[in-house]
Amino acid sequence: MKLSLAWLRDHLEGDLPAAELAQRLTGVGMNVELREPVPDDEVWDVDITSNRPDAMNHRGMAREAAAAGCGHLRPLEVQVPEGGVATSELASLDVEDAQGCPRYCARVIRGVKVGPSPAWLAERLARCGVRPINNVVDATNYVLLDVGQPLHAFDLRFLAGQAIRVRRALAGERMTTLDGIERELVPEDVVIADAQKAVALAGIMGGADSEIRDDTTDVLLESAYFDPMRVRRTARRLGLSTEASHRFERGSDRAMARVAADLAAELIVRLAGGEVAAGVLDSAPTLPVPHQMTLLRQRLCAFAGCDIPSGFVLQVLAALGCEPRVAGDEITCTAPTWRVDLELAEDLYEEVLRHFGYDRIPSALPVASTEPGKRLGSWPLTDRAREALVLAGLAEAVTYSFVSADQDGATAGSPLAGRGTPVSLANPLSARLAVMRRTILAGLAEAAAGNLRRGAESVMLGEVGRVFFGIDGRPREEERVALVVAGRLGGWDRQGQADFLDLKGVVEAVLGQLGISAVTWRPAAAPVLAPGEGAEVLDGEQVIGVAGRLADPVAAGVESPLPLWVAEVDLGCVAAAPRPTMRPVPRFPAVEADLTVRHARGLPYAELTGVIREVAPAWLEDVRPVVQYEGEGVAAGELKTTLRLVYRLADRSLTQDEVNQAHFALMEELSRRLAVSFQ
Repeated sequence: MKLSLAWLRDHLEGDLPAAELAQRLTGVGMNVELREPVPDDEVWDVDITSNRPDAMNHRGMAREAAAAGCGHLRPLEVQVPEGGVATSELASLDVEDAQGCPRYCARVIRGVKVGPSPAWLAERLARCGVRPINNVVDATNYVLLDVGQPLHAFDLRFLAGQAIRVRRALAGERMTTLDGIERELVPEDVVIADAQKAVALAGIMGGADSEIRDDTTDVLLESAYFDPMRVRRTARRLGLSTEASHRFERGSDRAMARVAADLAAELIVRLAGGEVAAGVLDSAPTLPVPHQMTLLRQRLCAFAGCDIPSGFVLQVLAALGCEPRVAGDEITCTAPTWRVDLELAEDLYEEVLRHFGYDRIPSALPVASTEPGKRLGSWPLTDRAREALVLAGLAEAVTYSFVSADQDGATAGSPLAGRGTPVSLANPLSARLAVMRRTILAGLAEAAAGNLRRGAESVMLGEVGRVFFGIDGRPREEERVALVVAGRLGGWDRQGQADFLDLKGVVEAVLGQLGISAVTWRPAAAPVLAPGEGAEVLDGEQVIGVAGRLADPVAAGVESPLPLWVAEVDLGCVAAAPRPTMRPVPRFPAVEADLTVRHARGLPYAELTGVIREVAPAWLEDVRPVVQYEGEGVAAGELKTTLRLVYRLADRSLTQDEVNQAHFALMEELSRRLAVSFQ
């Protein structure tokens, strides 16, 4: 904004040199970017932030200079010589939209003679970038630049019924503004109308039909306060920005509306003659109760990180018009009507600190007491799970805790994911991230499929994270570990496509690291898994996990080019980390004996080995699979499974007769319990 130094000094008592005055204003945030000398004056280009409409005029800038120690602000004096005829006899005022126009003031000046403005006024306007028009219009622009209140002058003879109505625009209503453009209005717009039509866009621009002309004699002067939001919306919609809208949409001074009307009326009479009618048409002469704020000097000093003298605080706040009142350490202030940006005590902190000088505040970190950090109770468990994934050869993945509603529905069909209802987000980032996950498999499968689509021959991913349920209307969280394998696995000489046995081996390796070794597997018909290729993992009678091939519809949803073998385990079943134990190296040799069992295809391996361990002698050390056969010589629905049994005594060597006797007794008991044969 351009300001005149001579005009600024009209409001300021003091003879501080121009250079120091500009430096101090810059120091308090009113950046004087350019100083241009002109005869008997200087024109300053000042950068004023958008939250400070009060400083977009000479008096407001003089107030800032006074607070910065550049002198004292002169009192604003106005004396309007009024005639005998009352304003109410010459015009009427009706504010129908009080929300859009909380205050409207109008004065009438009769008998003016429109002509050029005197040189001093025209020069001041020109130096501030405003083109002189005539003495009446120039007087309103002068008051705008002087005290910051936009005004508008109407030719009273062109106001139908000599009436002013402040109302909403009618749907489809049209008017021609001062720039000669016909504009279509909408009901959200606030307009100034006479008894018949709209004659001005409130807070933006007047109409061409009622503008001041060379033969104008009677003037109705408008000075009002309009709702900033309504002015901003209308100006943006119409693409119309003016000096008035620039100030109104940032918030003008409601109290200044009456004062500015008097200043402009006095100036018009001085420049153009005429007589001011007695009284003012004022729609809201009573101002709202001013806003109060209280700050503590101790908190201000703590906020700044240094001591700020109480006298300085009071001096700055008083110079800014905040009327500080002291009670102990408390300072209560009243927000001036022209400072629409002061709402909180922290706003007052900023006012004090910018005048105190940010460069005077020491650059030191605040002293704060600290304590050693503590880890959450579940962290040791999740750390063990992550280490288990790495030891099993998996790469750790981190996926979103949010999924789409479709993903949630597709992957929630398992004993673990069906423990509660979905938890939807109130403000999701997108539809793809609208629901808290009930299973880690959703994001993990998508990550694995993405790697496969980009050329990966194999994928082994694992993730440790939380899942979320809604139970009885309240959210609940659980810790889980999940994994996915796909593609070609194995060494260079024994590669093959991943299958259930690969998955089972990885899951048991992970569970073993977590201290869960005696798990059993049983077939499961979970919708998230392919039919006939899924299993539940049990610890005793408790289901702690699910594993198997991801169902085809779910795999198609993540666009996986290969089958995905997935598993998820509830970490809530994991006990404390087991204490390491030492077992001495056996001194005596073991005796191995293979056992080929013909059994039904549906006989679980865990059941077979479980019975073997029950009926075998205590010196059976281990049972492990060797080979499984089906085909020629084996009936449909049957399998031949060869197991290797390892026998060993701790105190002596076994004889072959002891092993044979125990082996045949085991076969006899096994055939009795499970109806198996050994042919």
